[in-house]
Amino acid sequence: MDSKHVKGKGATAVQHVEKVQLEFSVETLERLFMNGQLCAAEFSCLNAHSKKVVQALCLNTCMHRVCNDKERKTFVEDNLLIDNENISY
Repeated sequence: MDSKHVKGKGATAVQHVEKVQLEFSVETLERLFMNGQLCAAEFSCLNAHSKKVVQALCLNTCMHRVCNDKERKTFVEDNLLIDNENISY
């Protein structure tokens, strides 16, 4: 558990931030990003591979939510995108 120091009246209290470790399928994580239910800034990746997948998912979902296919091809390399047949955009 992490702890944060919180200033109170006359003393500094220690507030513990409880954390859990979870595992999601790529499809579930992509769905949560697409629906705006989860933001990558809200969690930390525990290894380099997970970080790379999350970065690619963020880019992919952002592109599908904001940009059209023509714009996407002009500034994103194809190897950065994840093609997921289980999710419809």
